[in-house]
This record gives sequence, C-alpha cells and structure tokens, in this order.
Amino acid sequence: MPSKREPALYDRQQERPVVDVLFFGKMADIVGARTRRIDAGGMYLFTVRDDVFKSALKDGRVTLSDIRMSINRRQVTADVALSDGDEVAFFSIFSGG
Repeated sequence: MPSKREPALYDRQQERPVVDVLFFGKMADIVGARTRRIDAGGMYLFTVRDDVFKSALKDGRVTLSDIRMSINRRQVTADVALSDGDEVAFFSIFSGG
C-alpha cells in the first residue's frame, strides 16, 4: 500500500527524489514564489537556503539572521541533511498576540 507521502517523494516525470520548498511572508516576496520543488539528492538545508536567497543576500534585501527555516514543520537552526520527501519552509520573524 503506497504511503501518503509518496507523491512528494518523486517527480513523476523525472523519476527522481525531490524536496518541496515553501516560502512564507517576506521570503515569498523576495523569492517571487510560494513553492518550489528541488532535487533532493545529497542536499543540505544551508545549501538550499544559500542558493535560493543568493541574489537577495548579495544585494542586502535579506540577511541570514532574517531567514527562519523549518523541516517537516519543525523549526531548525542547524545545517541538516535533507531526505527524500522532506518539506522545507523559509519564513521571516513573525509576531503574534
């Protein structure tokens, strides 16, 4: 029986492992997208972050301390190896009441 996560595990057209990347708030505005799907093979979180925000970091629209990250809905601060089917999210500092 296939798992619920199976559709996120492989790009059906290319038959390769993928990671879904989500962007929220200011990070979505900077990237110009709310989602991306990337090749998961051997990737680490900081590599994805640095690649996605390369131009924004270079021109000062964002700093590393502005970017918050989560993997599978758990906030992380360390460089973590990504696995097939992981959901990565980038978001800015938020406040609430």
